[in-house]
Amino acid sequence: SYNGEIFNYLELIKKYKLQNLKTKSDTEVLLKLININNNLPNKDLDGMWSYAYLNKKQKKLTICRDWFGEKPLYYIYKNKCLFYGSSINYINTLSGRNKEINEEKIATFLSYGFKSISSDTQTFDEKVAVLESSTALSIDHSLKPKKIKIWNKKPEKKMISNKYNENVIFLRDLLKTSFSRRLRSDFPVACLLSGGIDSTAIAGYTKKFFNEKLSCYSIFNKEKSYDESKQINSFCETYGVQPKYIRMNALDNYKFLEKIIEENNCPLSSISYLAYANLNKAARDDGHRVLLSGLGGDEMFAGYYLHHMCYLVSTQKDKRFQKFYNEWEKFTKPLIRTKILSNFNYFKSQLKKENYSFHEKSEIKKYLKSKKLPQISTKKYSKNFFRNQLSIDLFEHTVPAHNISADQISMHFSIENRNPFLSKDIFNFSNSLPDHYLIKDGFGKRILRDALNKIVPESILKFREKIGFYANLREFFDIKNKKFKDKLYQSESVNKYLDKNSIDKILKKNHLNNIESKFIFNILNLAILTKLN
Repeated sequence: SYNGEIFNYLELIKKYKLQNLKTKSDTEVLLKLININNNLPNKDLDGMWSYAYLNKKQKKLTICRDWFGEKPLYYIYKNKCLFYGSSINYINTLSGRNKEINEEKIATFLSYGFKSISSDTQTFDEKVAVLESSTALSIDHSLKPKKIKIWNKKPEKKMISNKYNENVIFLRDLLKTSFSRRLRSDFPVACLLSGGIDSTAIAGYTKKFFNEKLSCYSIFNKEKSYDESKQINSFCETYGVQPKYIRMNALDNYKFLEKIIEENNCPLSSISYLAYANLNKAARDDGHRVLLSGLGGDEMFAGYYLHHMCYLVSTQKDKRFQKFYNEWEKFTKPLIRTKILSNFNYFKSQLKKENYSFHEKSEIKKYLKSKKLPQISTKKYSKNFFRNQLSIDLFEHTVPAHNISADQISMHFSIENRNPFLSKDIFNFSNSLPDHYLIKDGFGKRILRDALNKIVPESILKFREKIGFYANLREFFDIKNKKFKDKLYQSESVNKYLDKNSIDKILKKNHLNNIESKFIFNILNLAILTKLN
């Protein structure tokens, strides 16, 4: 069984001289290569997958998940039987078991939010585990499962050139290859379009180099501080694209949230995924079956304010540090709303504490009965502090949680979500570069910006503020009415962790900050999840 897509299957047919193919489909190519490679994926695969492969000769079953965990794969080992699937509900139906709430996961999600979802292999069902990205699980006749790492998540290639401009040109070609592969489809392709670099890069390449007809879907945001319509319109005018602005009122939000959580036994990672659901619905209604997203661009090329701060920490002993700091202070600091990310010395003081990158935890603590937060751990990917944080966000904190929610929603609307930046080749290239190629002259993602010259409008490339894919909780729910409060407090399994008096004060406010909105949405998700069990 196989769930996913191999984007470079045509290139693999040529490279490995695969013959006697009956269909020449990506599924058949994957099957051939797995068979050749002892049940495991070939290192050259560019795609997303979760598969189960039974080798009858070896009497061995292998299940496997792709490089970046774009496709989900869950399993439970019970009474010497392995039950697996892309949905926890499938597993529980097959195994005949009832769901069991994972109390530890509930407490962790309340304390740390979506970044904690993939901090370990636990799920919100006590006994069901998630298979990590770049991992296979093999079971032979002894019926003992064995985990196999298929990629160590470290760069595999050296720097292409020591000349900056040559690396810019190479990246331009690398992006062209990755984007072109993900445009292969038997159905019309659409693109999510914000005013940021990543989505405009995908749309820009599609129009400039491939001359593809492309529908672009954008959020209509009422909040001026998160409104990217100026950048979106600039891009659309450049390429003669008609933007499709979607208002956030196409769904019954309570019913939809309950349905999507029931289908997947997992909360949505952020409010933005209700906006994402509206975009998917609009794309589906227009006949699209493939949706391109810019997920991964920030983690590959250092696009977050946190990354810039980590870069400063890493370069403290560099003789150019004062220059780097002055550029950050002049260009970046004025844009930052979060205290810890706008004060370098304060940020450094927090590094001695656990989970420094969960910079909202001190605010969240005020709304919980217990002020002692559960412990979570992170892996170490690099001795370089800056690079280590990029990999943590790519493989643990940010991308994995977004992959789960994006797949949940897109599959609900029968749409395939594709992320052109989630390419092993792009990862290897980015990690071969000197750090100052990523953050330069006060710009994050500098080499990516330069590679997009004359592809993305200059006004977007020079725009420094990180706005992000943001949606306001009030766009979807009237948080002051009784119905919302009843839904929020419907589960005693969640209420026992909450300081309800403090939370009631939030609900009475006319304006919620980003941290408050996310926290309230997390409670609502968990209340629905635990009440369904």
